[in-house]
Amino acid sequence: MFGYVKPFKPQLRMCEFDAYKAVYCGLCGQLGKSFGACARVTLSYDFTFLSMLHCSVTKNTAEFERRSCYVNPIKKQLTCRTSEELEFAADTAVIMLYYKLLDNMQDGGFFSKMGGGVVFPAVNAAYKKAELRRPECKKIIETAAINQNELERQKCDRVDEAAQPTADALAGICSLMSEDENTKRVLSRLGYFVGRYVYLCDALDDLEKDIKTGGYNPFAFRYKKEEIYTNAKESLYATIAECSKAYSLLDEGQFHPILLNVFEMGMKANVKEILSKKERQSDK
Repeated sequence: MFGYVKPFKPQLRMCEFDAYKAVYCGLCGQLGKSFGACARVTLSYDFTFLSMLHCSVTKNTAEFERRSCYVNPIKKQLTCRTSEELEFAADTAVIMLYYKLLDNMQDGGFFSKMGGGVVFPAVNAAYKKAELRRPECKKIIETAAINQNELERQKCDRVDEAAQPTADALAGICSLMSEDENTKRVLSRLGYFVGRYVYLCDALDDLEKDIKTGGYNPFAFRYKKEEIYTNAKESLYATIAECSKAYSLLDEGQFHPILLNVFEMGMKANVKEILSKKERQSDK
């Protein structure tokens, strides 16, 4: 995942912002504890979101403490303690990183292949630990990676179809957060649209780069350049609306105000940020 699922910070209360940072720091600590310091590079807003959603669904109350920060050991930060929810997010992050790295090494240029070869042994070792703990996650993500590679090989120009593997992956991952069948169905639908949103944001964000390098991008294959941003915005806003609808079907948990902020403001703010960046680039 890529850091697109995050709250709109100006509208968070101070206590909510502190809680959000604490979960972010807790996930950083969990990655280091589970896989070593290098695994912290997989830390992202998206997996912080998954941790908070997981806590809300399980009704497990996150506990906080002040601990020394890995980046700044002198300063103690409010941090979320180790929990099953953080472990789940950390394991999933590493499995996703592994398949992302394989994809980069397969389809990237010389430097991508060289860089991937350098870090692959460490990532592979972490992946082996994670897949033993989360075989269901491994199967879900592996299937999505295979399907995505096939669509890219075919140069699929149907945006909905191109987003399907990522959407299916997040649907499957989120459904693992609960044993209750009704909740699993809601989580699957929510995860589906979150995954679709992430894929569309990433494709839109990488558009200029992909056009220049000839990289795969369904927006570039499907639309004329002047049509891309209008269609992408409409599709993303419709996807965000579906995320909000699905989330409203879940019981409110500990992090409800923060998650509500994500769906009602954070996602839209992120789309506006990407589009604004594209406008600045086109003006140069």
